[in-house]
Amino acid sequence: MLRTKNIVYGICTYTTPKKPKYLISLYRSNTLNIIAVFTTSKQRSGVSSPKHGGNKRGDIITSYVFEANKVVGKKYMSDEDFSFPLQTTIPFDYCFVEDQQERILKSFINPQVVGVLSDKEYIEIIYNFLHSPLTPKKYKIIFDKILQDYYSQ
Repeated sequence: MLRTKNIVYGICTYTTPKKPKYLISLYRSNTLNIIAVFTTSKQRSGVSSPKHGGNKRGDIITSYVFEANKVVGKKYMSDEDFSFPLQTTIPFDYCFVEDQQERILKSFINPQVVGVLSDKEYIEIIYNFLHSPLTPKKYKIIFDKILQDYYSQ
């Protein structure tokens, strides 16, 4: 369920109160550990005028924003376009979760894969995480390898 680029939607039990939330799977290791990020529809871009893509405050990439209704991939198991219904942000200062698939999915009530990011959108997200000082170093190593593999194809 949590393959790279998958977008999962469900009621998140990590939050108080529980609320609907998206999770985007960025990486899955051979040992089935997942690196994923939570999104928010709250104004958490860190900038006054957020735009689609990486957003900077000064020289620091603070977030990745998806504009409402902008196509970012396909609906899961479909050729239909996928977009977020509201402006949706990955805030780089608190978004990461790393664990095994079962434990991540247990943090949701009725999790459903609703979309799959396009390669272009996925690579842009990985690039922005790699170049943000807010991204933990242990993930930067993985993101750097993802980009190297992608561009060496």
